[in-house]
Amino acid sequence: MIGFDRTGQGGAVATPSGRPVFRMLALCAVSLAAGCASLTPDECLHADWRAIGHEDGAAGRGVERLADHRSACAKVAVTPDFAAYQAGHAAGARVFCHPANGYRVGRNGYVYTGICPADLEPEFLAALEEGLFVRQLELDVDAVANEIARVDYEMDEIVEDIENTEDALEGDGLADGKRRELRDRARRLSRDLGRLEATRRALVEELREREHQLRVHLGGG
Repeated sequence: MIGFDRTGQGGAVATPSGRPVFRMLALCAVSLAAGCASLTPDECLHADWRAIGHEDGAAGRGVERLADHRSACAKVAVTPDFAAYQAGHAAGARVFCHPANGYRVGRNGYVYTGICPADLEPEFLAALEEGLFVRQLELDVDAVANEIARVDYEMDEIVEDIENTEDALEGDGLADGKRRELRDRARRLSRDLGRLEATRRALVEELREREHQLRVHLGGG
């Protein structure tokens, strides 16, 4: 059965429901908002560090993003203004950390970077958690549907093999040993087909359950 492990690994932030949302640094490979590219040399030379901080905060990036800017701007001997960046980032984070946005970015797989101020964090995390859960339900539905498609393909292959084996059994002049071999093969294939049919029925039932859970969380009943 395909399930959703909501415990995960690593550090966690407790939400009002008591379930964990995981706080990690925003890595390019996993964070929706981080992005790998930082500033160009020209942007460094004309940087408004408060505006840059605001943009990063409003995009859900952590203040550790400044390290990327510092590295990029070192090439043109520009040092970021940390105080201005931090002030802008704090203001931008307040734009980002609203519940409706938490749900939206959760649906997109956002990895929380711990940027929300204390007064906004609980509601944001609750909404983020719900968005992440709905996203996982969608992934589970897709995974089960894909598994059904794989089983269907395998069943089609076996049915074709059974038909070919039965056609061979109808041939003239088969030696007794060869006929026994073909009959044994046909029986094995039929057993395999039966097992796959049972597997498919279980998967179809699981798919119905997953789709029902998804409809409930999307408000469709």
